[in-house]
Amino acid sequence: MVPVAAVFLPLVGVVAGLVLGRISGRARAWGLGAICAATAALTIALIPGVLDGSVYEIYLLRLTPVIWIHLRVDAMGALFAATAALLWLLALVYSVGYMANEHRLGRYYAFFMLCLSWTLGVAYAGNLLTFLIFYELFSILTYPLVVHEETPEAMAAGTKYIIYILMGGSLVLLGVVFTFFLAGEQTLAAGGILNATMDRTSLLVIFWCFIVGFGVKAALVPMHGWVPDAHPAAPAPFSAVLSGVMVAAGSFGIMRVAFQVFGVELLAELGVMPVLAGIAAFTVVFAAILAVGQDNIKRRLAYSTISQMGYVALGVGLLGAEATIGALVHVTNHAFMKGTLFLCAGLLIKRAGIHNVSEIAGAAKRMPVTMAAFALATLGMIGTPPLSGFISKWYLGLGILDVDQPLYLAVLLGGALLAAIYLLPIVYAAYFKTPPTIAAEDTGEGAEAPASMLVPTVIASTLTLVLGLAATVPGFPYSLARMATEAFFR
Repeated sequence: MVPVAAVFLPLVGVVAGLVLGRISGRARAWGLGAICAATAALTIALIPGVLDGSVYEIYLLRLTPVIWIHLRVDAMGALFAATAALLWLLALVYSVGYMANEHRLGRYYAFFMLCLSWTLGVAYAGNLLTFLIFYELFSILTYPLVVHEETPEAMAAGTKYIIYILMGGSLVLLGVVFTFFLAGEQTLAAGGILNATMDRTSLLVIFWCFIVGFGVKAALVPMHGWVPDAHPAAPAPFSAVLSGVMVAAGSFGIMRVAFQVFGVELLAELGVMPVLAGIAAFTVVFAAILAVGQDNIKRRLAYSTISQMGYVALGVGLLGAEATIGALVHVTNHAFMKGTLFLCAGLLIKRAGIHNVSEIAGAAKRMPVTMAAFALATLGMIGTPPLSGFISKWYLGLGILDVDQPLYLAVLLGGALLAAIYLLPIVYAAYFKTPPTIAAEDTGEGAEAPASMLVPTVIASTLTLVLGLAATVPGFPYSLARMATEAFFR
């Protein structure tokens, strides 16, 4: 029952947030904080059992004589769920300070908790229909958070987002229906549920329905158009989870389909993975180049997210064990690195009125802790050892060599170089340049943010270091990624 509690406990937070909000903002903050902390604890509590081989599985509701709402916790789902719950907890604590005095807070927190619940449902889905239901719920219910500020820019970004998401979701639905029609089965299983005896054309149609459908959420080029607008429009705490977890849900869907609907052997026979790897490699480089030219900090980070998700798809497309480990680990490592960067961007906006790279000169003198966290996450994104980003890219590099595709090392190194080009100038300007004028929106406080915003930012940045130094500790991302991959490639 622990997976059920983890998935549905945040729904209690929806009601609690609305009720407690009528009492006081402080009561709501403590109540939702307790619920998010308990949810994170539940997702983490499942990890030791998963590593020991325990099976956590439950059939919740029969929809048809052969189809159930089915939850099942495996190593890949346990890793994604714990990542989501921890980052959501940090973002919630941050929201208390960031969203203070904002409008429609009841709506904001209600949809914030709803999206956490449905994201955990995605992580623990045991069959394709369950995955689709939770995936569509959290995708659609993200819209009110994207447009929360209700500015013309936010509304335009929300319109673009919902169009992209509905198109992608329609393709995923087609993939689910075609899979069930072809296989008579939809339970996710290592080795896949489709096989080479089935019609090749049908298999290819199903594969590309899934890849393009999930590729919209994963922001693979050219399905990425919603990301650069949605991230700047959304409030900073939600931008952190949007970039760190919700975009990664598309990559998670691609991995589920690749390894638990098709399986390694069938994918190799179909010959489709080199095409996916090529799309992913282009995404890494193209989005990073676009990031270099962005002045708005959140928009630059949004393009960075597109590029980083390209690494995950590349690891899957290489169809090798080590590369898959690198892809899985990078989902978690990127979540906390990029979460840190977006939380720092929010502090710069809220405390100093800094929205653009061109305005950031001298920011480190006024906000030293914020910029130290930003600098640490920047080094992680570049892949500097011993930080977590290095661990991801190390295993991706090993995977590239393992499948004898050395040309992709140029993509790996080129992406790291471009990350340095679009992130290090921000750090340099903050530490070594003198501001010519004070930002127009400066509050005049010229100081760090309150602890409610600063502490979760520091914790997220610290995880960038911890996940690098303790990468091989049992229960950390590598152990779960290794266990998942061994099931896929046995």
